[in-house]
Amino acid sequence: MDKGREFKELPLEEKKELIEKTIDEGIRQFLVLDGGNLEVIDVQENGEFVDIYIRYMGACVGCASATTGTLFGIEHTLRERLDYPNIRVLPI
Repeated sequence: MDKGREFKELPLEEKKELIEKTIDEGIRQFLVLDGGNLEVIDVQENGEFVDIYIRYMGACVGCASATTGTLFGIEHTLRERLDYPNIRVLPI
C-alpha cells in the first residue's frame, strides 16, 4: 500500500487487492494447516464499513469456530494489518 494513503482512502479495487494479499500473507496458511481455506466472494463499501463476504472451504465448512473464534481472528488480523477498525467479515 502507498504509505501516503490510508486504507479508507483507496479505491475499492485497491482495497480488494490489499485484502486478498493480507489474507494470503497472514491468514490463509493457518486455515490450510487445519485442512480448511476461505474464498473472498465480494468486498463492499457500506458507509463507514468495509464488508468482506467470504466462503469457507474444506474443514472450515461446518466448523463451530468458523462463526466465532476463527471469524473474529480473521477480522482482527485484517483490521490490525490494514489499520482500519471498520472492517466486517461476513461468512455466506
